Amino acid sequence: MNEQNTNYLKQHIDILSFRDLAPGTITTYSSYMTQFINWVESELDAKPIPDITWEEIRSFLLFLKEVRNLNPRTVNVYIAQLRDFYQYVLHRNWDRYQVPYLHYDEMLPKVPTKEEINAIIDSVYNPKHKAELALLYSSGIRVSELTRLKCGDIYHSRHCIYISRSKNRSDRYAVLSEKAFGLLIEYIHTFYPHATKDDWLFPGQKSGNHIHPQSVYNTFKKRLAFLNLTDAGYTLHSLRHAFGLHLYEADTDLMTIKEAMGHKSLSSTSIYLTLGIGNGRSVTSPYDV
Repeated sequence: MNEQNTNYLKQHIDILSFRDLAPGTITTYSSYMTQFINWVESELDAKPIPDITWEEIRSFLLFLKEVRNLNPRTVNVYIAQLRDFYQYVLHRNWDRYQVPYLHYDEMLPKVPTKEEINAIIDSVYNPKHKAELALLYSSGIRVSELTRLKCGDIYHSRHCIYISRSKNRSDRYAVLSEKAFGLLIEYIHTFYPHATKDDWLFPGQKSGNHIHPQSVYNTFKKRLAFLNLTDAGYTLHSLRHAFGLHLYEADTDLMTIKEAMGHKSLSSTSIYLTLGIGNGRSVTSPYDV
């Protein structure tokens, strides 16, 4: 990467940091700009970025879509980063008519049944891993929230879990299941008897670090393979969707589900209306009435 482009990238990262984005988000977004700059230097003979045409930008996006086979949602994130780069670093207007966002299909997530959830959790023998999956499902928390829990965030007397700086950059409380709490106690007594309230609930391999999300994903993936569910289309986030859907199937109102899941908007929760109908939530066709 030439000196000018290196300086552009540094300015872009500085803006991302100034906006106080999460470190992981900054890494991801800066990698998108790095790929764009590398493409410019390779395919456009290091043409000065301010001189790049809208057509050439579209060529880069077509490369992502047709050569790298990235899905439209991901390509749209690249577009958003290019827009921010032009506005904040180059101080140029971004023409959304020259580079429009891509349309994409809205696919319903695959959600495990209660029986499958129980089978997955029950098949885990390691108390730590069992407690991780049980908490994800029973509380509906995100894996990023799970990994950053401290022991002191578990409030058994109040039946809740304190979530600090969630995805929506706000603190919240999640429900604490009695069964999941029992598994937590078993795990603590077995592996972590001297833990204090300031320690990570699930420490990582390196001293002072919390567990990495990939570790939790690997546990889940192995359980799917063990139960012949690899092709079911489930992801670790499916446990969170199962929490929301199973609450809805139990006649919990959407506003309560929204608060329990920490959704910023009710529109995020409304997916369980559709999923619930597909799972047989008591809806009678007017043709049968």
